[in-house]
Amino acid sequence: MSELFFDPAFLLGELGLAALIVVLTLADAFRKPLYQLFNGTTQLSELEYRNRQAGWLTGIGFVIVAALFIYTNKLTGGEPAILLHNSLKAGGGLLIGKLVILIAGILTLLLSIRYTSIESIPGIDYYLLLCFSLLGALTLIAAENFIMLFLALEMMSIPIYAMVGLKRYNPRSDESAIKYLLLGGFSSGFLLLGISFLYGATGSLVISDVLTSLSFPTIELATPQALFGALGLIFLFIGLAFKVSLVPFHAWTPDVYEGAATPITAFMSVAVKLSAFAVILKIFAGSTSFGGFDSILVGMLGFFALITVMYGNSVAIVQTNVKRMLAYSSIAHAGYMALAIAPMTHTVDAAKAVLFYGIGYVAMNMLAFGVLIYLTRQNHYCETLDDLKGVARKFPGAAAMMTIAMFSLAGIPPAVGFVGKIQIFMQLINAHMYITAVIALLFSFVALYFYINVLVVMYMKEPDTDKTIESSHQFPVWVAMAASALLIILLGILPTPLLNWSQQWASILF
Repeated sequence: MSELFFDPAFLLGELGLAALIVVLTLADAFRKPLYQLFNGTTQLSELEYRNRQAGWLTGIGFVIVAALFIYTNKLTGGEPAILLHNSLKAGGGLLIGKLVILIAGILTLLLSIRYTSIESIPGIDYYLLLCFSLLGALTLIAAENFIMLFLALEMMSIPIYAMVGLKRYNPRSDESAIKYLLLGGFSSGFLLLGISFLYGATGSLVISDVLTSLSFPTIELATPQALFGALGLIFLFIGLAFKVSLVPFHAWTPDVYEGAATPITAFMSVAVKLSAFAVILKIFAGSTSFGGFDSILVGMLGFFALITVMYGNSVAIVQTNVKRMLAYSSIAHAGYMALAIAPMTHTVDAAKAVLFYGIGYVAMNMLAFGVLIYLTRQNHYCETLDDLKGVARKFPGAAAMMTIAMFSLAGIPPAVGFVGKIQIFMQLINAHMYITAVIALLFSFVALYFYINVLVVMYMKEPDTDKTIESSHQFPVWVAMAASALLIILLGILPTPLLNWSQQWASILF
């Protein structure tokens, strides 16, 4: 792995995304003359025109950025490099992670075109915030320095605080934004406290150097360096656990998921979670070992992960709001991913299992939220089980898409969710954590109830009212749903390519 101060060849994708932000800003600055020049005979309102213009520019920009990432990989021969004095890692297996995050952004864009039109949300503000958050997520998974890690995490999170509150006249949206902002500030405080302890213990802010210095010979943690190092790791874990919604740091999740615009909920549930788990893997699974402190971390991670699985699946059963149910489901899935790290075996296979599950989860959740967006109509959100009554009779295609999503989230073959859970349970079995594996498996069967209940409501209940939805802007939603459904089925039947890609991404963490 070569060490360079700066080489644009390794950062073409990020630079392209930054250029897209500039283009969107300039397009909005000159929106009035552009509106008068190009609106022509269509007679769109200025807001509708701005939304279409922003949607097209962002979509074309995302495709160009994806092409730049692929070109970067060819230009650099797929070789990894460390840039900016150990601040960023680029190339190699990170290409997979960056493409997955970008795909999540593209799917969010496709789902957002209809939603911004129905809700009359200013598209330019919306897409600019999405681009900033994506840039933060892409930088976060490449960060090799704790300062860069913190800045990237905030760059990813702060735009989402604003996006959650974009529905300014909706009290639920305002409440969600305030709650997410306040609790997000607390999590950032824990993260900074952990970083400061680790810097005091090791004298370095480079992640690899810090992990190399943290070797605890005994569990007594007798020396000040070991004590501060252990406290730093614990506070760092608390800050990151908030981002992935591990119990007891999950309290914000149901309210924020319910109150935010549905495409933003989808983006938060996949891109933010996957990026944060990549950081957790880099620190807690990517090190050689924490010596005697490993046994403490096994107990801590195992306890939080198992409680998260149990709590998320148990509370999801009683939910009648589908977005809240998916929020608790998201909590449970975070628990499953954390279970693979819990044995603290520090192996590529453990990281591969988490990344495989996380990549598959992107397609599952995007499909589920995509169906809710498709069924949303003017002045009426599709959010509750009552809204899904009889959907199969009126919209059989949407019902079929939701069926695929629910089967995959439940871990029913041949969907990718089944293969992902097999990978997770294999890590527990290999670590001889049989009781933990059995409990997690039992709660997987518990989860079947609320996933299947969605299908029962769609296929076996009579609709309360005549369901009609506007036909405008449905094509992008169908493209997003079809792509997600195809990925779920193909990666479930032929998981080997995704397993190999996950291993490439995992190997660069070590």
